[in-house]
Amino acid sequence: MLTEQQKERLYKQQYRLVGNHSVVKVCFWTKECVREKNKVCYKEHFYDIHCGNCLEMSPAITCNQRCLHCWRDTSVFSSGWTEEIDDPKEIIQGCIEARRKLMIGFKGNENVDLVKFENYLIPDHAAISLTGEPCMYPRLPELVDSFFDDFNFRTVFLVTNGTMPEVLKKFGKDSKHFPTNLYMSLEAFDSDSYQKFNNPVSTDTWNNIQESMKYLSTIKDKTKTILRITAVKKFNMEKAKEFVKFIELMQPTHIEIKGYGFLGYSRKRMQEENVPEWNEVIDFSKELAELTGYSITEEHEPSTVIQLSVL
Repeated sequence: MLTEQQKERLYKQQYRLVGNHSVVKVCFWTKECVREKNKVCYKEHFYDIHCGNCLEMSPAITCNQRCLHCWRDTSVFSSGWTEEIDDPKEIIQGCIEARRKLMIGFKGNENVDLVKFENYLIPDHAAISLTGEPCMYPRLPELVDSFFDDFNFRTVFLVTNGTMPEVLKKFGKDSKHFPTNLYMSLEAFDSDSYQKFNNPVSTDTWNNIQESMKYLSTIKDKTKTILRITAVKKFNMEKAKEFVKFIELMQPTHIEIKGYGFLGYSRKRMQEENVPEWNEVIDFSKELAELTGYSITEEHEPSTVIQLSVL
């Protein structure tokens, strides 16, 4: 349960709470589209989503990890699910309405094309990645179904830390749809580094992560499976060989290497020296490509992201 002080802080940061446990925010790249800056995020560049029509949200403000590099305020996270469970359709409707209210102020900007703006107000891409761990929401597969079936979304991306494989296994069984892209985030290269860097609430989650990877290797014909590795200087960028076993276990359709950014609340836990230069992200990606047989297929320097693929 969030305190009033925590709610106020989130509001000032342009988050909007929806129902008992969901949250939405308009991302930087969507704002750039609205302002006619001719800039799009890496997801449009790599996967042809509509950046200006992106709804970035999470059905779970809470998370079961307290990662050092997380730019969110981890003080709002709790160790378990404590809220009344909201209906998926009501969550999506509430997020769409809150997003519209957040964006309506752009209408007075002289740089905004009003015809495009009206289109941007209608989202067709969901990024279930804003904060927290989405798999903690008990009705997540239904939420993905509702995006497609009730609101006619074109694409739905899910980002998970992989600690709840039992939820991932419900897609296709308790739901009609898989997410268009199913991301799994990874920073640690062994159990010890995981405990120190990701600070899990439970001690058994490292094994759960391996189980999720193994499961994701079986659904490559259903969805794009993406291993996202956050490259953190002086932590994991000298450990490329240690990531090979995870790539072999998960067999992702894509790998994304994203350079850590010294942003938000992570500045209280990390140092600027942990931020890699772009050329260092490239070198790390090349090393992984050589070790795994994957090829570098896309890059987006403004987001410090490089994509590898076997497709």
